[in-house]
Amino acid sequence: MAGAPVTSRFIYRAEAAGTEFRLEFAGAALPFDSWALEAPDTALPGIATIQRLIAAGKAIAEDQVALVQHDAVAELSTAEAASLDLPPLAEAVARITTGGLINRPDFRAALQWCRPNGQAIVQPKRTGAWLRIGGREGRLSAPLFAIAESVDALAAAPDDTARMQALIRLQEVLPGALANGAASGGGIAASITVLQADAFSLDASGDARDPRIRPILHRAGTAEPLLDGAVQTAFADSLFGGFKDARPLYALPGNVFVFVTPVLRRALQVVREQLAAPASRRRAFLAEPRRFLTEAFEVTDDPTLVDRVEDVVVETSAWSDRVLGLGLWTKRPIPWLQKPFTQWFGPEGETAEVGGIEIDGQRLPLKPDEADALADSVRAARIRGEASVECRMPDGSTRRIETSEAVEVDLRAVAAAQRPKTPGEPKTPEPERQTLLIKPNLESLDHEDEFVPRASLPTTLPASLRSQLKPHQEEGLEWLMRCWLAGRPGVLLADDMGLGKTLQGLVFLAWLREAIEGGMLPRAPVLIVAPTGLLANWQAEHEIHLRVPGLGRLLPAHGKGLADIRLRDADGVPRLDTARIAAADWVLTTYETLRDHLPEFGEVHFAAVVMDEAQKVKTPAIRITDAAKGVRADFKVAMTGTPVENHLVDLWCIVDTVHSGFLRELKEFSQTYVGPQVTEDRLATLKKRMEAPFGGAPGILLRRLRRDRLPDLPSLHQHEREVLMPPAQVDAYEGILTFARQGGGNQMLIALQRLRKACLHPDPDMSGNDAAFIAASARMTECFRILDEVNAKGEAALIFLEERDIQARLATLLQRRYRLLSPPFIISGAVAGPARQTMVDRFQDASGFGVMVLSPKAGGVGLTLTRANHVIHLSRWWNPAVEDQCTGRALRIGQRREVHVHLPIAVLPEGDSAFDQNLHRLLERKRRLMEQTLAPPEPSEGEAAELFARTVGGVPG
Repeated sequence: MAGAPVTSRFIYRAEAAGTEFRLEFAGAALPFDSWALEAPDTALPGIATIQRLIAAGKAIAEDQVALVQHDAVAELSTAEAASLDLPPLAEAVARITTGGLINRPDFRAALQWCRPNGQAIVQPKRTGAWLRIGGREGRLSAPLFAIAESVDALAAAPDDTARMQALIRLQEVLPGALANGAASGGGIAASITVLQADAFSLDASGDARDPRIRPILHRAGTAEPLLDGAVQTAFADSLFGGFKDARPLYALPGNVFVFVTPVLRRALQVVREQLAAPASRRRAFLAEPRRFLTEAFEVTDDPTLVDRVEDVVVETSAWSDRVLGLGLWTKRPIPWLQKPFTQWFGPEGETAEVGGIEIDGQRLPLKPDEADALADSVRAARIRGEASVECRMPDGSTRRIETSEAVEVDLRAVAAAQRPKTPGEPKTPEPERQTLLIKPNLESLDHEDEFVPRASLPTTLPASLRSQLKPHQEEGLEWLMRCWLAGRPGVLLADDMGLGKTLQGLVFLAWLREAIEGGMLPRAPVLIVAPTGLLANWQAEHEIHLRVPGLGRLLPAHGKGLADIRLRDADGVPRLDTARIAAADWVLTTYETLRDHLPEFGEVHFAAVVMDEAQKVKTPAIRITDAAKGVRADFKVAMTGTPVENHLVDLWCIVDTVHSGFLRELKEFSQTYVGPQVTEDRLATLKKRMEAPFGGAPGILLRRLRRDRLPDLPSLHQHEREVLMPPAQVDAYEGILTFARQGGGNQMLIALQRLRKACLHPDPDMSGNDAAFIAASARMTECFRILDEVNAKGEAALIFLEERDIQARLATLLQRRYRLLSPPFIISGAVAGPARQTMVDRFQDASGFGVMVLSPKAGGVGLTLTRANHVIHLSRWWNPAVEDQCTGRALRIGQRREVHVHLPIAVLPEGDSAFDQNLHRLLERKRRLMEQTLAPPEPSEGEAAELFARTVGGVPG
């Protein structure tokens, strides 16, 4: 008689730091690295759950124990909890009572655990997500755990900041718990509203000559005001000015309390000090609030505060439009410019958005009253929480228009622009200080740069260069020199990432600097503008590649360096010392500093300006773009590896920054190159025009790809592997097609998203052994066939997969199938930077067969994984540029073997055109267009409809 089967079980223990899990098999606890290897199939769902939590940063494993955070234990689904052999949820309800005044330190909240019938539980004991009642332990649900943690944090809060944050968290979770019966009582905490503000914008009222400053509170990164209507008015007009200093907590009408974070409180104190200042200073503050904040933060004992200015100030469309009478920079509406159709195939299957008043390619003409009426409808719908409103087109059809604040602002501007001024209306006086306003080239060609041939200079390498340039870098330097000599006003260096754009820019500036020092050119500084995070890199590259004197004397015009060159004018308004800027040899600054101090930078004549990551100026009619266009320089170099991130308007804006008028005005450019009517031939013509010589000068664009210009990189081979779907997958697929053919609503986008998931796996939660799970999916079957080959060769692979639930299951399958000593690393968006780098280092340092699982967006940039020479795109990303970045993790300098890219493609047995096949064709076409024509990688609405039609409607491939 056969012996009884050996079983396994998970053992948990609640500790203060988290819940410990052990896996017992055959009477002994298994080492964690052996869980997937030794445990029976019945334990696999629980192991996959732990793997998912580790990948999400919610758990760690060591020796025999996996330690899971308590909040993750509380959030487990019923099926996940059962897979870990956990007891059911505790039969308990939280009763909340509060006492004291909320704006006083003695405010308290107390929690009592009760049974569902209201009877108090005697001597309950809580340890994290576990509640012991008598001799039994039960798991708390996520809302109950959050309530308990918030009440404890409130009781232990050491100061007002911690107390308010705990109260805000309690307020967030309490209403839902009260509604579903998980909590009762609530007292004052259930009837008040506590909000946290950590940013502000500015409004102005009164006469333009003597404005009144009104702060508007926000959450950081959001344009929508934190407070509505009368509550905001009460704060700005009464409470804020009623105290001598900015307060940490404001009590407002309607039992609303606003907690102000410490950094925002410091900023609001600067605002408070301006209320009684002279009118000229108030006008200057409204024009450039960041100047005042930066200066105030510089004198504190916290050196990090200066870097927080950008976080704490929100520049909204409403602010710009409201202070129009002050003569400040204002956002210019572009109502005829349609936004691209984006994210139709994103992680959540988002829908498209339409901007301005051109809808689906059809112009909607509006008279002033009609524009205002539509703006009112947009605003009312937004308040009701509706994403769009219906409007009637000239042909009698109806279309929907989004209800964003930006659309409302543009509609108001359209109305205002058509209204005649009232006779005798007094002109708004100009402010005593204003930014430089540019000619924008939006609706008409207001400004056009000219070719002016320059002095003849020898095109030799600068003597200060200490590094050996690669052939393509020498070619790029020669192109820059020739464009400069021929008189081009500026150029776009759009080399692919990894080709050394920074080095090419530095050597070109060194060439100019030596000509200046040699008396062949007038003396003038050069300017480098870059994102804050790249400033140190520019200085480091300068030290590595150029020997003394390099570019000469550096002026760091950013962060703390601004304090050294700051002056005050007669009204006490801070400004930069332009004489110091002009006297420097090279100036290093950020786009934000350039924007905030454009009047000073605009006074200086620069020999050249280099703009790194020039996609920062891809958006027309915003202040950063205007600032870049307003710099006075003999020659401008824009550098970016992504000249078209989302929309061809990106390209127009960057080019118009370095050579005004080269691509004509934006309206004409958009009508020619943007929209569903644009052909591949027209896009190819645009690229040829930009690369073609003109007026004796090389083309304005230089774009090289890594694979073409780095001969020491190994070759890349792409393998398209079509595999028949098994019957269960075909059934799931056909069910989605039936749903899609019913039509109505947002069926197209929902169907595409469901098809994408079903083609990966028809049932990600299916139970059963490894072989059954793999065999249920064509893509999964082919993935493991590929990995078997990789394993036989002793090589390594990267698997790019977006779905996190399948990532964890896949890691378990990989360890079991290939008997790996530990589970493969998973890199997703939940993995922090240091932990990510640790995984990369350990993967790179290992040898032989190995696998890493990565999310496309999280693992597609910034990582070097040259140990792997196989890349498997198990789930396809809708943007081929992102897919190429993923492949680039393995195909980069340091890779010594040929790289193989594998594309598992699920196909139907009848030979019909399946989703995977149609998506692959679409991505390949877009990839080719990107390379040949600079076409945007973002999908269009027409491409989504085409994919849907080919897949659901049976259009031939």
